[in-house]
Amino acid sequence: MKKKHVKRQTLTVSVFPYMDGLIRRKRAAGKESTADLYRASSNWLRKFRGNDQLLFSQITPALVDSFHRFLCSQQHLAANSINSYMSNFRAMYNISIQEKVAVRPSDHPFTHLALRMEKTAKRAVRRETIEEIAHMDLKKEPELEKARDICIFSFLGCGIPFVDLAHLTPCNIVGEELAYNRVKTGTLIRVRITSGMRTILDKYASAKNPYLFPVLTPTSGKSSHEAYKHDLRQYNRYLKVLSKRLSTPVRLTSYVIRHTWASEALRQNTPVAIISQALGHTSEKTTRHYLAALDQSMLDAANAVIIKGIDEVIRKVA
Repeated sequence: MKKKHVKRQTLTVSVFPYMDGLIRRKRAAGKESTADLYRASSNWLRKFRGNDQLLFSQITPALVDSFHRFLCSQQHLAANSINSYMSNFRAMYNISIQEKVAVRPSDHPFTHLALRMEKTAKRAVRRETIEEIAHMDLKKEPELEKARDICIFSFLGCGIPFVDLAHLTPCNIVGEELAYNRVKTGTLIRVRITSGMRTILDKYASAKNPYLFPVLTPTSGKSSHEAYKHDLRQYNRYLKVLSKRLSTPVRLTSYVIRHTWASEALRQNTPVAIISQALGHTSEKTTRHYLAALDQSMLDAANAVIIKGIDEVIRKVA
């Protein structure tokens, strides 16, 4: 009797309070990106339901299909965004089963769902575009100048992501190298500090700021992650302004800079294993195991070829 009573209760658990708790747990565990994805999916599910609550027992193949059709009806949502929301809805549902909050039905509501990520347009821009940005005279526009400098530093530093760049402190400067662990994967990245990188670092050095760059701004009432997301949006807005001033306007975001470095590295015949190490990817596991630790001088030499010219421009215009 007791077992049946528990089963009836799990079927009547409300989905949204459970999702809210799961999101809080992910944040507490430091998994901010996952928490953001779960929150976005939960928000769309709430919009789909309107003012109606949702019980785990109501999550059926028919409801899943109906939610998918609802997302597809939102004309501003891209196919990959829709797939992401559905995938994270499924992930949260599966976790609820693992935690015995919900009872796995004989007909799993997501079994029939086939999600395939669509190939997106190439994000990288031409190397000449980065060089044109480096030449821009922005001394009278300090915020745009800072965005430009961060953009160029990211490129010079083997495509360092904005989140990692924003969290750099003087402790990450080890001799002539920049050494840091990627926020996303924890992978250790080492990049030799070039003359151009040093020029930009010196430009923003401040005893009042614990970080190497004045990026993360204290925001009252917001967590460090929320503050970072706010500053990332701001940075991308400035990049959009810069992109419109180019001789040939392009779509410019923080990720574009990273993709451009990787694309240029590949064009320079840099081995994929070295590119993987520079970017801190974990998808080259087999290559990493076979090659063990790659020679740091190979990475430094590859980066010197890729950033040649732009590194010199920064020293001249700073």
